[in-house]
Amino acid sequence: MRQRARKGILVFSALMFPLTFFFLSPFVIVLSAASGIVNGSAMVFGLLLLFSIFGSRIFCGWLCPGGAWQDYISGANNRKWNSKGRNLSKYIIWAVWISFIVFLWFQNRPLKGNFLYLMDIDKHYIMVYAIVMSIIYLFTLLTGRRGMCHSLCWMAPFMVTGEKLSDLLHIPRFRLMPAPNTCVSCGKCSSVCPMGLNLAEMVKSGHMDSPECINCLECVDSCPKKAIRFGMYPKQR
Repeated sequence: MRQRARKGILVFSALMFPLTFFFLSPFVIVLSAASGIVNGSAMVFGLLLLFSIFGSRIFCGWLCPGGAWQDYISGANNRKWNSKGRNLSKYIIWAVWISFIVFLWFQNRPLKGNFLYLMDIDKHYIMVYAIVMSIIYLFTLLTGRRGMCHSLCWMAPFMVTGEKLSDLLHIPRFRLMPAPNTCVSCGKCSSVCPMGLNLAEMVKSGHMDSPECINCLECVDSCPKKAIRFGMYPKQR
């Protein structure tokens, strides 16, 4: 029932992406920064970072339209895409991208806030949307399950940063907790994970924290022995 609700929310999010893209765009924020504007994208990214201090990456698993499209496209290529080297690439791209945005803001100060900046420039909006959707589509076809989340996502680093801040400040946040003694190593949790994580091994180790976990709870709902639970927990020692 919970997964049906989650997937229903993701379907709605995917359908709304042409409208919400303005507030999640990696390009519109650059265009606005070049004019000294702090636009809707910048505000949303900041809110995602703050929310993740308590909510981890729930947005990725339950609300992200880009993630929703990847889930559907991966029907054509369902292989796992998960390695440390591939995961690292999104942080390098993000660091260059965010540094460039900050540089533009610095160059064009004093800054002005405009939540709907560029909303009425249909030519730019449609072109940028088409480019991003093409990247999502082609990259997912090439890589498989949520490959873009692993390697290219411009939003994930904000939330991973929020998670790191939460752990540094010892603030309880939404996370998975294992019960190794009840695990029978059936592997169902690993097989359903959209991020391709080896959850069975993580349960056995007694530590389930991973910056790649999107808190979709597929593993929780698939476990026949209830060896994975979730809630607001501090960092495991």
